[in-house]
Amino acid sequence: MDILLETVADLLKTLSDPSRLRVVEALTLDCQSVSAIIEATELSQPLVSYHLRILSEHGLARAERRGAYTFY
Repeated sequence: MDILLETVADLLKTLSDPSRLRVVEALTLDCQSVSAIIEATELSQPLVSYHLRILSEHGLARAERRGAYTFY
């Protein structure tokens, strides 16, 4: 399979989870703290952290430490 098609397929697979799409939607508004993402998505903290890790691993989210908080 063409590398471009594999990359697109991987991206679409990453975005296929409805909860992950809710996290992406929250991230597109502005740089958000994990707490703000939890509030915006109404998902649990462990679930948000899980989806943020997956999104980060696929280059769709980027973490930035600000003191004791992490923003995405």
